Amino acid sequence: MSASAIGPSATADKKTAAIVDAAREAFLARGFDAASMDQIALAAGVSKRTVYNRFRSKEELFGAAITESCANLLPLDITEIEASLPPAEFILALAREVLRGILSPEALSLKRIAAFEAERTPSIGKAYMENGPKCMVDQAAPIMARLARKGVFRIDDVHQAIWQLGALITEPLYTRVLMGDEPEDLDAAIDEQAARGVDAFMKIYKA
Repeated sequence: MSASAIGPSATADKKTAAIVDAAREAFLARGFDAASMDQIALAAGVSKRTVYNRFRSKEELFGAAITESCANLLPLDITEIEASLPPAEFILALAREVLRGILSPEALSLKRIAAFEAERTPSIGKAYMENGPKCMVDQAAPIMARLARKGVFRIDDVHQAIWQLGALITEPLYTRVLMGDEPEDLDAAIDEQAARGVDAFMKIYKA
């Protein structure tokens, strides 16, 4: 493939991806305050001007790092999984995947950074919410709406229902692990938490 076939947009995308990867590593290693745009540019192999051409601020770059971290929480073959499982089993399978993802060391570290910085810099907390939890809810909304149209659930507000599902499948396990009180068998605890949460959700919303 020639250079012209690749085009400038492909090069720009690679640079942006390198910047976001470098930023995520910097935030995880140093925290938000200590991670500098100079360090991020150096690690990404680009100029500081290139970083600012793509991201107006460190807060915006932090939001991009959160988005990148959340991108793999839902499986890529979600349509195939939905078609192959009964609704309750499908929701349970997604619940397990999401719970494992948000309990990963990286996801927990980014949450702690956002929570620590949010009081003095509210824009960081907002960036975390917009690019993390709210983004996940928006991604899951079409799935829940589709199940509601099929008559599986009786839901008036899809987004609100997903927020409730998130609370049911995560707590109290999420807060325990976030605060360092991880169960001895985390996988078993995830399965139990997800199953109880989905069971409660089905009782509330099942048509």
